[in-house]
Amino acid sequence: MHGDPCVLFRYAVHQERHGDTKLFDAILRLKMRLRSWNPFTWHPFAPEMLTNASPRVSVLAGPPINLEREISAADAEDLISKWVEAISEVSRTREVARSVVEVLLQIAANPHLRPFIPADLWLWLNKRPSLSPVCGGFLSGCDYRILRTVRALKDIGVLTSYLILIWSEWGYFSFYDGGFEEMQISVREDFKGIGMGCHRAELIQRLDYILGELDRLSRHLDVRSEDENLWYERFGNHWAGNMKNKYGEFKRILQEVDQEATEILNRMLHSFIFLSLLTLMDLHRTPLDLHVCPASPMSINS
Repeated sequence: MHGDPCVLFRYAVHQERHGDTKLFDAILRLKMRLRSWNPFTWHPFAPEMLTNASPRVSVLAGPPINLEREISAADAEDLISKWVEAISEVSRTREVARSVVEVLLQIAANPHLRPFIPADLWLWLNKRPSLSPVCGGFLSGCDYRILRTVRALKDIGVLTSYLILIWSEWGYFSFYDGGFEEMQISVREDFKGIGMGCHRAELIQRLDYILGELDRLSRHLDVRSEDENLWYERFGNHWAGNMKNKYGEFKRILQEVDQEATEILNRMLHSFIFLSLLTLMDLHRTPLDLHVCPASPMSINS
């Protein structure tokens, strides 16, 4: 193989195409291990390397787009459409869902590629795969411009799934350049109303988990794992305190919006009960106007 990983990858693609998946699966496992330490150690392969690859390989390897290089609109549209076509041909396993969501978020972070994402591809967010906090998809997905894109879909289920995916104790949403304000607006405006209770409950549950984990990390050194200690040594109390404040603000807004919805529902319920009572009284009240018919002259003279 001459030590060339590209040659090894081509061979793995060839073998997988002919039914032997061992080498390709081993490369994927290596990708996951490397990514857990450094998100930049796995770069997309050149387009020609996936020629004649199976749909499974095309999906799990991702579209061969190097986000660090310029690419024409025509090439971007072609590569993304081929990737989407491959997705439609594979089983929706947990591994596939994770790969699709990671790549989707990386593509969405690129303003030149974002317009070529089909709207229905965002439905994969509802799979809610577990993303590593150092994978490219998670790091890219925290860009608040992606939040704007997801909000524009007008699909509250997808928006809820997106927030649950990117809200994490290991990193926070892009709070600079207006990102925090954008998130505040979304939480308040997109999740208001009496019909959003289940979505608010899911988000509050997620925030409670994150706030609990941040509290655990800051207070209980003895129960942290080795990776957690490395993270905490790097970011320290200031980072954790800042995240607790931001996530705590999102929880406060959601609770406030939830209270407003409860008050609206109570007013509607009271109005309904009042109107129902009025209707019931109107149907059963005794008429007050009595019409007395005088006896006829004939009956009097009789």
